[in-house]
Amino acid sequence: MIMSKQKIETFLNEIKEDGRSSPAGMHWNEFSMFLKSFREQGESDPPVPLILAASGESAASKHNRLSKQLEWAMDYHCLDEAIAFLEKLGSDKWNSSSPENWHKSHY
Repeated sequence: MIMSKQKIETFLNEIKEDGRSSPAGMHWNEFSMFLKSFREQGESDPPVPLILAASGESAASKHNRLSKQLEWAMDYHCLDEAIAFLEKLGSDKWNSSSPENWHKSHY
């Protein structure tokens, strides 16, 4: 469990250093559907992505939601698969922000 939490923290720090907060739009939806494929019937869904009406949330909020999704993946024993999915996304398939705008919403 500790190694998994460190894996999440390392991954999130790496993407944040690149200014990436979360997958963009449909790519985040695809990631959420991918996570749901690991859910057993009757178990809780992963946290929903901040897309559509929530797309104006700050990069920090989106990054935090991605963190919650990765914690869900850890709990449902698919963290390695989740990170591998995200690592395959090209840099153009991510929401990104400069450090000075990281906490600003865009509504």
